[in-house]
Amino acid sequence: MAKLSREGSNKEFNICLIGSGGVGTIAALVLEKSGRASVTAVLRSSYGIVKEKGWDIESVDHGPRKGWRPSRVVPSISDAAFGPSQSTAFGGPLPTGASTPMEPAKERYDFIVICTKQLPEQHAIADMIAPLVTPALTSIVLIQNGLNIHLPFTTAFPSNVTMSAVSMIGSFTAPPNIIKHIGPDTLQIGAHYHPEVPDSISLERTQTFIDMYRAGGAASCILAPDMPKARYAKILWNGTFNTICALMLMNVGEVQRSGAREKLVIPIMHELQAVAKADGHEIEEKLVREMAFRSPESSRWRPSMLLDREYGRPMEYEAILGDPIRRAAELGVHVPIMTTVYELLKLASWQVDNPSDAAAGDPTVV
Repeated sequence: MAKLSREGSNKEFNICLIGSGGVGTIAALVLEKSGRASVTAVLRSSYGIVKEKGWDIESVDHGPRKGWRPSRVVPSISDAAFGPSQSTAFGGPLPTGASTPMEPAKERYDFIVICTKQLPEQHAIADMIAPLVTPALTSIVLIQNGLNIHLPFTTAFPSNVTMSAVSMIGSFTAPPNIIKHIGPDTLQIGAHYHPEVPDSISLERTQTFIDMYRAGGAASCILAPDMPKARYAKILWNGTFNTICALMLMNVGEVQRSGAREKLVIPIMHELQAVAKADGHEIEEKLVREMAFRSPESSRWRPSMLLDREYGRPMEYEAILGDPIRRAAELGVHVPIMTTVYELLKLASWQVDNPSDAAAGDPTVV
């Protein structure tokens, strides 16, 4: 059970961050650097080493930081929980989680920041975070891939603000406790408006988070007025380079030099562009070209899904390709190339999950 409270801290906000990998650890660092937040990071496999030694961070935005850790690290969501959720004293949502004369400081989280991989087939994160959420007060921030990732949260917590962020960052972990942050941290954040929370409150809390993130030294953090469009734009890159690199075990530069940019990447981007248009979001051709050519052909960048496959970890192909493919089917949009890459990634994922089966075949048996 968590012991941290605002009464024991001079920080304005209590934040729980779930998923302290390459992206999440940099987010925790930024939020702590803002001077406005005390961050509790939920770690799993890295808890022991980070508790003992902290993270050794090499950051393009923040410089070297040896042995850094947030205010608290805990090994599970249950260890982060304060206890039964409490409603606000006067029955309505506060503009922020700060104490007021009408409501004393409580042990609670003002923001829950979720930076885990999107693996809905394995984890129901909305159910898991329920012990951390104070109705009508805790705001939920999703720094994750996918399209309609907010729906489980607005359904489970209808009186709470939910926002999500599209992150463009180059950051990854290396054993045992190293964070290599080589590409600037840029975020677009937008509120997901829903009926039980006034739009003005959703916007205000989203802006509060943006201001805090900017104060912490992020390279860029801006308000996205059309978050669904921003998510489609992110998938232009994630649904092409990230997936093809993982499938072919190639880095970004190799994919480009091989000719796959013209034969696979741009055609898939055009399929995504068509899905977005049918869904009411116009993706300009200029943006397609920018995403297709944003990395030099000499790039040695190895995207997250490639690293996941190499390390035998689950891959986010459902969130990155499965979601837009399912949306395309609902809208009647034909996406054959994207579907082929998706099906091949499912085979690669099976191989990761069944290494003994994949290696056990007798090559002499037809």
